[in-house]
Amino acid sequence: MVVPLTKPSKCGLIAGLIRELNQGKPIMKTLKNTQTLTVTHRKGLAVLLLAIALTNSHVTTSASAAESVATTTQAVTQTEVVPEVQPTVQEVLLDVCEDNGYGEACAKTLLGMLWNESSNRSDVIGDAGKARGYFQIHYKLHKISIACAEDLVCSANWTIKYLERNSYPKYVSYAIQCHNSCNVNNGYAAKAIRNGKNFWNKPLAITQAAPIVLVMK
Repeated sequence: MVVPLTKPSKCGLIAGLIRELNQGKPIMKTLKNTQTLTVTHRKGLAVLLLAIALTNSHVTTSASAAESVATTTQAVTQTEVVPEVQPTVQEVLLDVCEDNGYGEACAKTLLGMLWNESSNRSDVIGDAGKARGYFQIHYKLHKISIACAEDLVCSANWTIKYLERNSYPKYVSYAIQCHNSCNVNNGYAAKAIRNGKNFWNKPLAITQAAPIVLVMK
């Protein structure tokens, strides 16, 4: 009966090559026998053989040692790419509020105002070109840049300061209403508070083109 020849495994080849080296065969001759190995394995083996030659150390030829060489070379040559996780609008607003000494209630207020003004769009232009960005800030009147008005972190920080100038957090509804127009009974503040609660648990994606510069806690 004819017994078919089987192709040796990579681990078997590596073990055999290490045995040849231990028997005193030259490194270059040993490396010539690695044609059936992948480039990755040959590179790893070359490093191992060089280390052996420099240290004159004796290497075990067990299958487990060969397996270790193969696994190590694969791990070194493979780089795992971890996708960057983009924060949500809610996370950014909460971070901004915490930086200003407030908490979730502040973030919900900003979220509701943002939804009132722009429906979470950074490039909205209103009031005949006078109002820009997420919170529809009159940028010339308030002396801020269009870039700030269209940036979530910058415009949220400005909006908090404007709320504070109008008695926030002591008079929340009044401060919110003043973002639209003080002492006007048009339901703006109530709508903002309602929108903040309704959208808080519905993660919103950030739409601006510029990157969010923010260290999430």
